[in-house]
Order: sequence, then structure tokens, then C-alpha cells
Amino acid sequence: MNKFLGIDLGTTGLKATILTEEGKIIASAYVEYPILSPEPGYAEQDPLEWWNGLISNCRELKQKYPADFKEIAGIGICGQMHTQVYLDKNNNILRPAITWMDLRSKEIADRINSDEKAKALVFAETQNFTSTTYTAPQIRWVIENQPDVWAKVSKILIAKDYVKFRLTGEMVTDTSDASGTLFFNVKERMWSREMFDFFGVPRAAFPEARPSDVIMGCVSQEASALTGLKEGIPVANGSSDNSASALGAGMTNPGQVTLIIGTAGVVSVCSDRPLVDPEFRTLCWNYSLRDRWATVGITQTAGESLNWFKNAFDRNKDNLSSGDIFEQYNQDIAEVPDGSGGVIFLPYLNGERTPYWDPAARGVFYGLNLTTEKTHFIKAIMEGVSFALRNNIEAVESLGIKINQVRAVGGGLKSKVWLETLGKILRIPIATVSVPDTGNLGNMLLCGKALGVFSSYEEAVKDLVSTDQEIFFDNDTPVYEKQYQIFLQLYRQLQQTFRLSLSN
Repeated sequence: MNKFLGIDLGTTGLKATILTEEGKIIASAYVEYPILSPEPGYAEQDPLEWWNGLISNCRELKQKYPADFKEIAGIGICGQMHTQVYLDKNNNILRPAITWMDLRSKEIADRINSDEKAKALVFAETQNFTSTTYTAPQIRWVIENQPDVWAKVSKILIAKDYVKFRLTGEMVTDTSDASGTLFFNVKERMWSREMFDFFGVPRAAFPEARPSDVIMGCVSQEASALTGLKEGIPVANGSSDNSASALGAGMTNPGQVTLIIGTAGVVSVCSDRPLVDPEFRTLCWNYSLRDRWATVGITQTAGESLNWFKNAFDRNKDNLSSGDIFEQYNQDIAEVPDGSGGVIFLPYLNGERTPYWDPAARGVFYGLNLTTEKTHFIKAIMEGVSFALRNNIEAVESLGIKINQVRAVGGGLKSKVWLETLGKILRIPIATVSVPDTGNLGNMLLCGKALGVFSSYEEAVKDLVSTDQEIFFDNDTPVYEKQYQIFLQLYRQLQQTFRLSLSN
């Protein structure tokens, strides 16, 4: 039986998992790393933290599970989209990686979007629109603000592609991550020379974009010495983290929907053609499967909202792990009534993406009174993120896609309270996937397909992916229907205030 190593390079940590070809998880290791914010709105990371995290994980797995580690036959990888690494001609890192959460390119995005001709060109070439999320405006910021750095840039790699490079010595990206750069024609599945020219970036700075399910290289001698992985193990090209997670949840055919609550909240709908949004609310990206696209709505800080609360107010609980603290939260809020005593949370801690694409938006707790307690804040965060995800789903459905069931994955939904809250707010059947790590299952499927272990994704998913529970609240929950309208109104009323605040 083949065994695989799955690598999931997330925004807050890297997980490495050994799996069998039957989808059984043998062991996992995890390392956290920080998001650096040297100035308001900045969100950077040190790429060496990712690589050192993988080394640490591999050594841990090798020490604890030596026989299984030795039998690894292939490596699959996924990672956070958009985040870019700047390398000089000797492949040294020139500056911290700018992540997808970073807002520094707001003025550049505004400049493009206020020019109708430029805006139309970007949309025609990429089937998407300019925002601070994408790689291209962030690179443009470096060009305009750090010319000394830009003068030394030879290559630019997306996060997971940097780790692949360190593993294999090869530079390759895939179409799902390429579609998040704003240099890629999503419809034609090829780099757009017009976009490279438009942003003033040489095409040679980016590697070839190939399908996710091909072998892009093998573990090098140098990487083998550092990680303990056997030299020569094939490495699959991989995909964006949301694509891998959706595949691991069973999303293979048009019309299927996956909802992921991780750092961000992602609603992803599979299609066999690009579904573009002329109102610039949802995204159209290439999926990890060939000849498939994903219509995507994204809440910027979903699980990260609760993580922020934990770090802000419970950081000093040294005797408890993050998991223990979140479990304590679930117990504490079990008796908090729906509506959190009137407290409503806008989860815009670092701007918001779908449907507003407003980097100036900020987090708000509304409706506090003298009876408000800590538990009300915690449940209000879960409710506010759920409201934002409903806003996402309604934007996706407005394109003519009817969503009849959602397959839900992500750490946030391990909370029974949060899952039930989401069900009451969405009012759509939600099926949770029994696979505990859909991202690395997706990585294994892509690698297995590349190696010929699986002949069909549909058949593999049928055998490996199942749901463990389904919830559906058919009737309205009056307090949530009322609060959802207030939630929407709060953003509309605060939109200009957010922008004034950001300009000060």
C-alpha cells in the first residue's frame, strides 16, 4: 500500500501528514508561525519559517513513525494563495513575503479601479478584478516603494512553490495558484503577457504554470539531508489550499459546493466553465482539477476572528493549548442564547473581501450593554462570521447558481455551537465531512493521480470521502433574520466612516 506525505502550508501554521492511499491518516505534525505587521495594514511572513517548519515536522514524524516515514512514495502540497516570495539571482530571500491579508497596495488597487479602461483590461485578461488580495498589485507596491529591493529581484514564487523549490530545486507553479496572481488568464489557462506589461513585471520572474496533478520534481539530496525524507521521492505540483481542501471534501463535479472555515472563510462552487461576476463581488479561479473552475466568495477573517480574540484576551493562559482554549469557549457559550444578547460582530478585522472588497472595513462589536459578558463576545464572533458567509453565498447564488447543500470543512466547524449557529443563519443543509484533514487528503489525491495510483477522481472520492452529520434548520430563526439585516445595514452605514478612519 502506497503512503504519501501531505503538506498544507497555511496562513498560521504548516501541517505535515502521512496518509495511506485509502485516505487513512497515520500521523500528523504541526508548527505555528506568526503573521508580522510592522505597520497598520501590513501582513508579512518569513518564508524560512515555512521551510524550517517543514523540516521540524518531518524530523518529528521520522522520529515517532520511522517505518511509515520510510515508506513515503509521493509528496502532495498545497498552500495559502497570493502570498509571494522575492528571490535574487542566487535565490536568496530579499524581503519578508507579502501575504494575501496585506492591505498596503490599496492605493494601487484604487488607482486601477478608478480608471475604467484599466479596470476593463484587467477583467478582460484575467476574468477578475484588482484588489489588495492579489499578487500583482502587491508587487507593484514593491516596484514603487522599494526600488532597491526590486532592482535585485530575479524570481517571484507563491508560498507553496517556494517550499517545493526548497524540496526539489525546481521552480514551477500550478494553474490554481497562478489564477490568484492577477497575471493569469483564467479562461485560457495561460499567463497574460498584457498583465505583465500592465503591472511592469517581467514574465521571466514567474515560473511555468502546469496542472496540479503532475510531478514537478523529486526530493533533492540537500532537502533529504535536512528533512530526513528519502532522496528522489516524487513531488506533485500541488494547488492552492482552498482547492485541495475542496477536493478532499469531495468537490469534483459542476454544481458541488464546499464551505471552508479556516483563517479565512471560503465558499467554493465547482463549474465546467468560468463563471465571471460583472459586479466584481465573487472570484473566478482555476480549480485544482483540469477543465474545472471555481466560483469563490471569501470572508477575510473567519476562523482568524476567534483566533484574534484568543490572542488578545487569553494569551496568558500558558497552561492551556490553543485547542484547549477553544474547547473551553465552546463549553462557556453553550447556554448563551441565539443573538448573543443583542451583540453583533462585524468580522472585518483586516478589511473584507466578498462582496465588498473593502480594505478599509474594520471589526465592530455593536449592541453592548451592562449585561454583556465575555461569552456574548465569543458567540457573537461565531454569529458574525456566519452572517458574512451568508452574504457570500447570496452573492454566489445571484450569478444563477442554486446552492442546495454545502459540504463544510475547517477547524471552526469542530465547534458544535458554531456549526448549529451556521446552520440556523444559512438555512441550507450543511453536511460535515468525516475526513479530519481534507487539505492533505486533497494533496494525496492529486499526488496519487499524478503517480497513476488513481485513475479517476470521481471514483477515488466515492471510496475515500464521506459525510458524518447533516444539519438543516428549515424554519427561520427570528433573532438571526433580524440581526442579519442589521449586520448588512451596519456595514452600509459605516462604509464611509471606515474610509475616513483609514485615511487618518
